[in-house]
Formats: sequence, structure tokens, C-alpha cells
Amino acid sequence: MSKTLKILSFFTISTLLFGYVVNILFSKTCVDAHHGFNNISVIEITTGASEKIATPWYQSFIFGQKFFQHQNITYVLLHKHGENLVLAKNSDLIAATFLSPTALITLTTLLLTIVFVFRVESKKHKKNKALHAVHQDIDNLLNLLDIKTQTLHHGGPLAQISHAVHAITDNVNKIKLQTGSHIYQDKLTQLIDRHAYLEHLDIQLTQAEKKNQHCGLLFIDLDGFKQVNDSFGHSFGDEILIQVANRLSSIVKKFEIQDIHPIHGLEQNLSRLGGDEFSIFIPKIDNASFCTQVAQSILNEIERDFILGNKIVKIGASIGIAIYPESASHPHALLQMADVAMYRAKTDGRGIFKVYSPEMGSKIRRYHYLLEELRLAIASQNFHLSFQPIVHVEDCAIDYFEALIRWHHPIEGLISPTEFIPIAEESNLILELGDWILLESCRQMSAWHNAGMKKVKISVNVSGIQLKHRPVAQWVTDTLEKTGLPASSLMLEITESTFITASDKIIEELEACRRAGVTIAIDDFGTGFSSLSTLADLPIDVIKIDKLFITQASQNAKYHKILNSISELGTQLELKIVAEGVEQAEQFELVKSMGIRCVQGYLVSRPETSHNVGTKVLKGNVNHVASTGTSIWLPEGKK
Repeated sequence: MSKTLKILSFFTISTLLFGYVVNILFSKTCVDAHHGFNNISVIEITTGASEKIATPWYQSFIFGQKFFQHQNITYVLLHKHGENLVLAKNSDLIAATFLSPTALITLTTLLLTIVFVFRVESKKHKKNKALHAVHQDIDNLLNLLDIKTQTLHHGGPLAQISHAVHAITDNVNKIKLQTGSHIYQDKLTQLIDRHAYLEHLDIQLTQAEKKNQHCGLLFIDLDGFKQVNDSFGHSFGDEILIQVANRLSSIVKKFEIQDIHPIHGLEQNLSRLGGDEFSIFIPKIDNASFCTQVAQSILNEIERDFILGNKIVKIGASIGIAIYPESASHPHALLQMADVAMYRAKTDGRGIFKVYSPEMGSKIRRYHYLLEELRLAIASQNFHLSFQPIVHVEDCAIDYFEALIRWHHPIEGLISPTEFIPIAEESNLILELGDWILLESCRQMSAWHNAGMKKVKISVNVSGIQLKHRPVAQWVTDTLEKTGLPASSLMLEITESTFITASDKIIEELEACRRAGVTIAIDDFGTGFSSLSTLADLPIDVIKIDKLFITQASQNAKYHKILNSISELGTQLELKIVAEGVEQAEQFELVKSMGIRCVQGYLVSRPETSHNVGTKVLKGNVNHVASTGTSIWLPEGKK
């Protein structure tokens, strides 16, 4: 029923009730006047003396009475006396009716009751309106939470609200599960994420402190996962991560270190931290050996074949272990120490686990110290280049110089490239540093080229990070144009391991460099375990045999055969072969006897400054250099 209709009905009922009460009081006044109780004067007239029967407007309220008009005055018939009518003036009766104490009390009570009822109904209407709004909000909430309820066909808004609240209460666990999963769950592996894991660690370590317990944390990083993504695509990589999560879940169950959340039902002691990094928390251990048992079991599980469709994929894992409270006492610190131990496992060979020790902490501090110092050194260009000659075995004529970066720290002195180059690559600082190396190398070679060394090249090492983030062909072309060096005077050295993982786009970029005249060399050949058949498809001109094979060839027959095979393979593929790390005369003669035509190593020369190279090659020998396009660089023992 609408509000207007309700008000109209209430007004009608109130009016009828008021009229009914007035009628009763008026009738009583008429009776009292008939008996002479209220001093109202009456008249008696004959029937013919009455002018007419009156019908005043209020007759509908004072029903049961007859009204007469006599001498233009309205009278009320009290009774008949024979043929005469006994009348009382209507105005006197009305005045007596409303002025009597009984009427005043009755009408006042009636009016107050009507007002009270009206206010009660008004408040009830407002309450129902508010309840309706609340009910509408709850219906919206039910729809939002996707809770289905049966329609309630009886009861008011309060009953409807009660019905909806019961429906929400019955589904509260489902709601909590959905909410918790949405916030804390890694969508790919269905494991808890890093944020939820750290919260769990905080609670567990607080309890462990109170109970004086030891805990363990394993930081797991997959080995070879990037190659899976590069070779098969990210969809295959995602499937690998899902299978790894399942295998780790089985490990958690096997060693009975589960901790299921009571609401959203997720395992709290196993998390995917991000990327291909996972972690397992062991809430109670008596000694570190339990952690190593878990770690070894994980390594065995991860090393099993992964089946993806019709393909079999093999990966591994490196694991770092941190012990509470020996390694650290706070969640973030404990995770970081396990990460440090994992990094040590990576550097020590991969596929193994390492337990954190303070010495590892010193190494990570050294890492961050050198990282910041490296940033400053790059900003101030606090580096210089050294140049090591590569010569022909027949006459020691210079074939090319390899540019090698050197960092002389103002406090620590000379810092080895083997220490700071990996840091530069991991932090991508190698990009800015590599730009400087290529530019300075080409600038120096341009000066030597203009001085007469037309047949000598400059060789620059290029990392996989540079190949991935730089448009190599354009980068090289711009540098050559800037320095005025011919493309034929530049060689790029790329490690075998980088070639193995290089994308098709990178191969195309290197091919473009070759077409422009730049020489491409494969460095550290023999250490990347690549298929020899791939050499025919790679854009290379030079093979640089790793020092390991040169050192072992004179002592180990197998290495001797491998070295000889590489030399023959290079000849068949029309590739120049360079032997690295030649430090003894016997090694020099050995590679010469195998047909290897170029050597590099300390026997020939250590890396020299540009000043020393210029002095040795050009001073007093300009005419020879100008006529041959190169010069002779005799080993120390042959001077």
C-alpha cells in the first residue's frame, strides 16, 4: 500500500470515529434536554407550525436526529407530544454538547489517541522504509558475493533481512576462503605468495622464540629454467612451475611439515616467492641434518624428468639453507641469508645445497660494496684498457689485439675483471660499461689504423646481456661511424655459452654485423658443451680454444685428441683457430704442430697499455708497419 493511500485511509477512519463520538454525545445532550437536565429551553409547536424539515451539512455526523426549520432557526426534535412537536434549538444543543465536561474529556482523549496512532504509524513507516533500504543493500551484497537464496514470500522487511543474514552466515567460511585465496595465493601454482609467507614466518618465529625452538628455511632456485622459457616458450615454463609446486608439496607431506591455514586451506610452509624461486619453512628441527635431508630430497625430485606433451625436459635446482636463530632471527633476514646460501650453491656448481655461514655474509657484503663502487667508477669513467696481442705462430706477426678492461680502485688498487665483470652483468651495469669499452677500443684502434696498422684488428668481448638489450648491428655501426674505424678492423668475441642460448633475433643481428665486415669470434670454445654440428649454422669466423684444452693437451691424451679434432674441424669449416692461454714454449710448439695458426697468452705477451703498444710497434718501425699493415710481436724468450 502506498504512503498516500495509507494517509487517506487513516484520515477517513479518524473522521468517521470522530463523527461517531460526536453523534453519541449529541444524542445524550438531546436526551438530557428532553428530561430537563441541562437547562436548555424547549418549545412545543403544532405539526403544522413547522415550516419544513431541515437538512444541515453536519447531519451525516449527527445521524438519528430530525431537524426542523422554524422562523429561520434550526431545531432538533426531542419528542412528540400528541400532535405537537417538542423542539430544542440546535445551536444550544451543539454548544451544550461540546462544552460539557464529558464531551471535553472524551473528545480530547479521542484527538490525543488519533495523534498518537498517527505518530506511531509515521514512525513505523519510516522504520519500514529504512529496513527496506537495508534489505536492498543486503540483496546487493548477496549478489556481489554470488550467494543464492530462496525467495521469502511472507514476512516484512525485518523477516527478509533476517533471512538474508542467515544466508550470509551460512556462507561465511566460503567467503573467507575466497577472500583469503584471492589475496594470498599465487595464481599460477596455487601456493601462498611471498607476502603471506613472510607474515607466516613472523608468527612462527615468534612462537619459536617463546618455545626456544630451532627452525629451518630452504630457498630453492631452479637451474636451467630460463633455457626452458627461451627454447619452448613461457607456456611450457608455466607448466614446469606448476609441476615443481606439486613436487614440493609432496616433499612437505613426506616430511610431515605441513601447516594448513584453518580458513582458506592453503599450505603455509611452502611458497612461490616469485619467478622460479620457491621456499620451504621447517617449523621445528633438532639439528641442521634434517634440513639437508629435505634439501637432498628436493634436488632428487627436481632432477626427475618433466613431461610436457611429447617432450621431456630436464632442469635442476640450487638450494640455500638458513637456520633460526643461528643465521638470522627475523623473517626478512632469514630469507635473505637463505638466498645468500643459494647464491653460493649456484656459484659452486649448481644442483647442490649450501647451509648459510657468516663467511657467505661477508661475500654478499663485498658484492654490494663493489656494486656501489662500480656505479661510481662508471659515472667517473675510472677505467682503462689494456691490449693483449694475438700473433701468427709462423712469424709472430700481429693478427689482432684483444681489448681488456682494467679497474684500478683508488683504495683497493687493481680489482680483477673476474670479480667485477659478473657483478656488472648481474646488475646490467655491463650495458653502460660495455658502451664505453667498445667506443674506447674502436677509438684506439682507429688511431693505430691511421698510423699504418691496416691489417690489425681490435677484438672486444660482448656479453649475453649486451646482446639481449642492445640492437647489436646498429650499436656497432654507430660506434664505427663515430670513431672512423673500418668494420673490417673490428672483431666481436662472444662466449660459447652465450651462443648456445642466443635467440634467432640475436643471430640475425650478428649476421648483419658480419655482412658489414665485422669479424665474429666464439670465445672459450669447448666449455659450453655445444654440439659441433651447430658451428656450421653460427655466424662465426674465429674459434678461440679455451685455455683448459691447451693446458691439458700435453698431459692428457684425450684432450690432445680433442684439440687436434677442433683444429681439423676449423680447417674444414674454413674458420680461423686461436689457441688461448699459451704460457709455455712446449704449448706453443704443440698447437703449431696441429696446424693452429694463431696463439694468445703470457708466452707471447701480457696485456699492455696503449702507450707500450704504440712504443713497441710503431716507434722506429713506421715504414715496416706502413708497408705490411702489421708488425712483429716477438715472445719474451725470442727477443
